[in-house]
Amino acid sequence: MKSPLYKELMNQLASHIKKDYQPNQKLPSERELVEMFKVSRSTVRLALNELEEKGLIYRLHGKGTFVTPTFIKQPNLGSMYSFSSQMEGEGKEISTKNISLKLCTPEKEIALQLNLASNDQAYELIRLRLADGEPLVYNRTYLPEKIFPNLTLDDLNQGTLYRTLKKKYHQISVLAFEDVQAVNLTKEAAQLLHVKENTASLKINRKAINDKNIPIEFTQALARGDKFVYRSKQYNE
Repeated sequence: MKSPLYKELMNQLASHIKKDYQPNQKLPSERELVEMFKVSRSTVRLALNELEEKGLIYRLHGKGTFVTPTFIKQPNLGSMYSFSSQMEGEGKEISTKNISLKLCTPEKEIALQLNLASNDQAYELIRLRLADGEPLVYNRTYLPEKIFPNLTLDDLNQGTLYRTLKKKYHQISVLAFEDVQAVNLTKEAAQLLHVKENTASLKINRKAINDKNIPIEFTQALARGDKFVYRSKQYNE
């Protein structure tokens, strides 16, 4: 089935923006786009609305439409987020650098998040998430040993974390809770992310739940503040 005309125009414009435009550069007006692509004004508006929703452009009343700076956008705070899926959707080459994996007795706060007893252990996984070779997110992830026995770095180096947990342990995250706050990067995280210590970042605490309502993962992520922005869509009832 053929895509709607505005979708085709949206894809053309998105490709054009990524190849030929700089951040904050002004786009042609709606009237100019109508003439350039030989489509109706309503088609142009629908295409621009889609591009704005995807975060590729922004509009200033009375001034025009502009290319959004190169932030990585979480599409909606109410949706399940996957760094891998997001980067793949933006045409970026994703990679993960697993730095270390060790068994530990988690701090009380983390044990509570994972419903662990005081003597239960968890794997602590430290890793970097990269896009086009650039480190963007520092992750410290905790995984209960009783759910993921004999987990190794070799396992994790075979694919993404969630794909590994699904393939080897048949564990799937169906729900996640996230808290987001602004913090300054620690020295360790800043060095790994190739930025200065105390650089602004987004701290994201994430707890993932499986289909039996059991916590299977708790992650403390530090995302570079110069590369990430979170968006929220709200409706009036």
